[in-house]
Amino acid sequence: MNSPDLLTQIFGFLSTTARFLGQWIVQLVRYILPSVKGLSTLAEPIGFLSLLTVFVILTSAARKVALIILLVGWALILIRLLLMAFRIG
Repeated sequence: MNSPDLLTQIFGFLSTTARFLGQWIVQLVRYILPSVKGLSTLAEPIGFLSLLTVFVILTSAARKVALIILLVGWALILIRLLLMAFRIG
């Protein structure tokens, strides 16, 4: 019996997550706008767009944190070099 490889499992997880997230958003839209019909066909695309949006938000936040860490690191190295140059430390 062959089990699915890791990539297949990851895509399956993402597809299932997108489907459930899209269905949840569609239900929320139906609750707010009950007159809108035919939203069920948009559940999966809405879910994938939601996942991509979360991914972009997380990566941009991680990028900002990484930039701050890099700037602090370079500042600390510069301070250390100045301390060594003036024989303070």
